[in-house]
Amino acid sequence: MKDNVVKSGRSLVHMACAIVFLIFTFCYLYFYQADILAVEQHLLSGGKTYYVPWIGALLITFVLYLIHLGTYGLTGLYKRAHALTYFPSLLILTILTGMKISDAGCTMGHWLFTGPFLLVIYVFVVIMLKKYQPYEQPMNDIGPFSRMMWVNLLTMALMFLLVGAFSNRDALFHSKMRVETLLKKGEYEKALEVGRRARRTDASLFQLRAYALARTNGLGSHLFEYPTVSGSKALLPRQGASSTVMYPEMEIRRFASTKAADDYRLCAYLLDKDLLSFAKSVYKCYDIKSANLPKHYREALTLYTHKSNTPVVTYHNSVADADYEDFQKLARSESDKQQRENAVRDTYGNTYWFYYFFR
Repeated sequence: MKDNVVKSGRSLVHMACAIVFLIFTFCYLYFYQADILAVEQHLLSGGKTYYVPWIGALLITFVLYLIHLGTYGLTGLYKRAHALTYFPSLLILTILTGMKISDAGCTMGHWLFTGPFLLVIYVFVVIMLKKYQPYEQPMNDIGPFSRMMWVNLLTMALMFLLVGAFSNRDALFHSKMRVETLLKKGEYEKALEVGRRARRTDASLFQLRAYALARTNGLGSHLFEYPTVSGSKALLPRQGASSTVMYPEMEIRRFASTKAADDYRLCAYLLDKDLLSFAKSVYKCYDIKSANLPKHYREALTLYTHKSNTPVVTYHNSVADADYEDFQKLARSESDKQQRENAVRDTYGNTYWFYYFFR
């Protein structure tokens, strides 16, 4: 009778470990690492196949669970160390989501040596545990709050933390891959919501956002609402710093040279802070007296009119003039540069004026 109770307790522990493993692995793959796996499959297949998040998460989770079953069958760890039978599966999961990704392709990086080394250590640990397991003192308490249960679940939790720590957790890279995935689907509005409130960016993410804005006719109205990269060269893909991984660069260049050419050129002047060239060009593309003039163009013309003694074009808008005056007052309200920037960012951080004076 007692043996049956003990076996029942072990089965409960094994079931609990299996459930938390399956839930963690699927959610981790589907909600957090889907875009990393998408770019890995794209690179490894040469762009010939594409990754479907829910199918990929299910298949990988199933395969990793089969690896656990094989490990359990080989090691026979069923007591306090049962959770360690998931170590090979979680190591593979870490390697899968921690591969080195670059323009040149996708490689295992340091995992090519670290993975086998950890497996050797694992085999040594298992051998030691197997020798100790027959002499392991029995745990009389059973059930969901037993010591055996929590020893195994804590071991699982520790391994989950290590998976998260050593896989790809670069938030900026995740954002870029997410944006590229959405651009491939033509979901430009959703792409613009990725990392919208983050302050960190780079040339690659900036030009992807610029392209998504151009696709939604929002380049002149919203470009400076996102974190910016100085200089007009960041607007288009270039070798190295701003190259894409999955989305074709030629498509971005093609669109920028046809339908969105005017906005790209005007925004290039703004990024270079070349207000004179902007003022000479904007009235050829837009009716500057129209209420539909994009927001950043209104801001740039207002700034140009106030700064230039002999403007080639004069622009006045009651709302823009009042906001610019308030911006100037706020910019002079703090003597410390950093405090001044923070004060202005809270109100005018999404304007061209903030970029012009503080970037």
